[in-house]
Amino acid sequence: MHRHFDDLRALGRQLEESGVLNGALKARGNSWGLHMPLVCPDGAVVAYAWKRQLAGQAGASAVDRTRLALKAFTDQKRRFFPHLDDEGLSHLHDGEAGIAKKPRLPASNGELEEKTLSEVLKNLENEVPNMKIFTYRRLDWSKRAASLASLMNDDFVDPTKELNLQNMSKSGSGHDTAIDQVAIIELLVPSIFRAIVSLHPAGSTDPDAVAFFSPTEGGSYLHARGLSVHHVFKHVTEHADKALQYFVSVEPSKALSLLLHWIASYQTLFTKVCSKCQRLLLMDKSLALLLPPVQRPYHQPSGVGSDPQDAYHIGCSSYDA
Repeated sequence: MHRHFDDLRALGRQLEESGVLNGALKARGNSWGLHMPLVCPDGAVVAYAWKRQLAGQAGASAVDRTRLALKAFTDQKRRFFPHLDDEGLSHLHDGEAGIAKKPRLPASNGELEEKTLSEVLKNLENEVPNMKIFTYRRLDWSKRAASLASLMNDDFVDPTKELNLQNMSKSGSGHDTAIDQVAIIELLVPSIFRAIVSLHPAGSTDPDAVAFFSPTEGGSYLHARGLSVHHVFKHVTEHADKALQYFVSVEPSKALSLLLHWIASYQTLFTKVCSKCQRLLLMDKSLALLLPPVQRPYHQPSGVGSDPQDAYHIGCSSYDA
């Protein structure tokens, strides 16, 4: 038994050294993208975050993981054995690259490659002008969420009156210095939703968690691993966890851009009918509640400026979520 365990450890080290494990995911501290939930403002670790992480991980299929490993292996082969292309084996690389690139999704604008957080948010602002974009340090967001508690009974939260410590839609001379400390992105569509995206580490383009809330909610539970008091946003958040894990698995370098544009598709949450049953509201038998189409496909690329994205009720989904 000891000999077999030693063989397994040696094999693991060989896989790590050969680059089969994706470097972007390794940098997060876990090769499968499963992270320890951050400490919440009240000092407690949210146990529910583990359930969300596991559910999101299940949403990323084994096929996507295999393609990701194949891409990493192919990249390493091209790096350390470039002479193979000169020996007439370029067609083999092309075939493997074709398999690896199949799940890759294009950039949101179709042309420019977004490399920095500033570029991602500026492009998002240009493509979705009616969505308010705010950024915060992690502790500043805790104060921000607490300040919203007094507005819970309001019918509408005026975004111009809300605390905005870092608004990325505005350019300034001190912009580059502040971007290194951005850990929370708030996306607000008045009267529709408020989405919170966490970045880890701060200032990076690596999304760590995401949650949806009503624009009129407020309190310490408003954070990227929190849960809304409304059933409709609870379902959207659970679906968003799966979308986040999918984007991270198939396109780590563009995961944030893809996630933010996917979030923007929920502007039609209460107006777009289901693409299958053609109804806006459908009874959820498990909850005995009428819910709108809370699921938006994330396996297929869709730009904000293109045709409206499909929407499905929980029981009408025509794709593997």
